[in-house]
Amino acid sequence: ANDNGFQGMVELCHGCGGCRGEQSTTGGVMCPTYRASREEITATRGRANALRQAMSGDLEQGEAVSDEFVEEVMGLCIGCKGCAVDCPSEVDMAKLKAEVTHEYHRRHGATLRDRLFANVATLSRWGSRLAPLSNLLPKLPGARRALEATIGIDADRPLPAFHATTFRDWFERRGGSRVRATDADRNAVVYPDPYTNYSHPAAGKAAVRVLEAAGVHVRVPDGLDDTGRPAFSKGFLDRARQTAIENVETLAPLVADGWEVVVLEPSDAVMIQSDYRDLLSDDATALLANETYGVCEYLDTFGLDESLSFDPDATARSLAYHGHCHQKATRTDHHAVGVLRRAGYEVDPLDSGCCGMAGSFGYEAEHASMSDAIASILYDQVDDSNGERVVAAGASCRTQLENRSRGADQPPTPIELLADALE
Repeated sequence: ANDNGFQGMVELCHGCGGCRGEQSTTGGVMCPTYRASREEITATRGRANALRQAMSGDLEQGEAVSDEFVEEVMGLCIGCKGCAVDCPSEVDMAKLKAEVTHEYHRRHGATLRDRLFANVATLSRWGSRLAPLSNLLPKLPGARRALEATIGIDADRPLPAFHATTFRDWFERRGGSRVRATDADRNAVVYPDPYTNYSHPAAGKAAVRVLEAAGVHVRVPDGLDDTGRPAFSKGFLDRARQTAIENVETLAPLVADGWEVVVLEPSDAVMIQSDYRDLLSDDATALLANETYGVCEYLDTFGLDESLSFDPDATARSLAYHGHCHQKATRTDHHAVGVLRRAGYEVDPLDSGCCGMAGSFGYEAEHASMSDAIASILYDQVDDSNGERVVAAGASCRTQLENRSRGADQPPTPIELLADALE
């Protein structure tokens, strides 16, 4: 974070135009919306200049948090954090957007759709409790069109399905960890993020299997699912801060007692590792952030996979790997590539930008065309790759890649491929 706060972050932009680079020339992540639209206002520089105008008084009072400004200037920022690492000045437009949106909510209130997306953990919890009924409702004739007409969720986007038996349920029913604490080399809390817990427990099961094979004593805590990422991304910073406080109060004592925290969903991992430091500034938060890892990051950092034997299916060894933009912004996306290669996979790491789904962005009807335009850049890279199978860690990324060919399965996560290849 910039020590001079919001204004200091805006002023960091010196107008070099690096955010106007093309995927084929400059690579990296920044700036996906400019690459899709070629309009200055959708680049980091354009947004920074608009914010600078607002702060200097060139705009009428209140205009910086008007409907038009928030939508036209900040609404198309997808929060990928690419500028935080690719911009020479490290302008983090995702943080600036969160602040602007927070102020907009404070002055004008929030839409029902924003509130729903900010509370996705609660929605997923109920979706799981009501499954399979909750999975059937969106399939009723006219249901998706009605959803788009009333709250603006794109009718053509497939919605996540919910499992009646969650990842946490499965872990408890198997009797907890199969590696006793007294026999373990390390102790890891596997964080049951909403997507893993309620919609894709297979990834959580795969993580437990691989970690236990490496001699790790695993714990899946009760009462946790939301990291605050959805609320943060939608500008509900007070809600995100409160969630961060609750998680720090629960997890920091475990870390102090020798546990490490492993998170499967990349955006949730980065939320704890990075964004918690901006929301809170105490020693307990720093302690938790320092000992939180993505699952492949955890395996790679401590060399846990080196003691394991893998034998991937010979017909599915060739992979095109798409890294999550938040992991790229924190320089942690390379861990999955290293672990997969050591396991015997041939990996082509794509120099890709954001997939365009970006959490809730791709579900929003007015943003669907921009989401598709950003995704087309990724699709071209997949087509040009030597990899015969796509692998991606992020739920949004895998949803977007699934959208590419309707009816096809979602690409697997790296940890699922590792679990499949265990001997």
